[in-house]
Amino acid sequence: MPRAPGSFVAEPARAHDLATALELLRRADLPEEGVVDHFGLYHVVQDDGRVVGLAGLEVHGEDGLLRSVAVDPAYRAQGLAASLVEASLALAGKVGLRAVYLLTTTARDYFLRRGFADCPREEAPAGIRESWEFRTGCPSTSAFMKRGLGAIRSEGGGGSPGTGRPDQTAP
Repeated sequence: MPRAPGSFVAEPARAHDLATALELLRRADLPEEGVVDHFGLYHVVQDDGRVVGLAGLEVHGEDGLLRSVAVDPAYRAQGLAASLVEASLALAGKVGLRAVYLLTTTARDYFLRRGFADCPREEAPAGIRESWEFRTGCPSTSAFMKRGLGAIRSEGGGGSPGTGRPDQTAP
């Protein structure tokens, strides 16, 4: 039975979440490369002990890379992706990152609604350019996007990243 929109909460991933998180990535046809190495900066949404939503943050110098945003198809349009993205952005603010970047082949419009903007690949910071996702993992036709974190950093990482109520549409 579906829950009310917004009743799912993103929480920091724990080691015991890894197996079902990797399973979700496989079903979403997203790469597993580097997930284990950065799993301490991932968030999950669970239902009955199973990971049904996932988002990760990789830190590259003063910038972050949002990756592996996935929601089980049976749980879409319930605000899970919004909760996961907001949790990742809040974490990025808490650790003092200046911006978060992402690459996507399917969810550009969704991330535009979440406050990201298109960014020319040649403007990617060195750390992001050296990431596996940027070099190899995502096709050169992927949208490359950026969201600055000035407001989050000035709030000390607390509160909403300034996007208002979470969108109820999942990628």
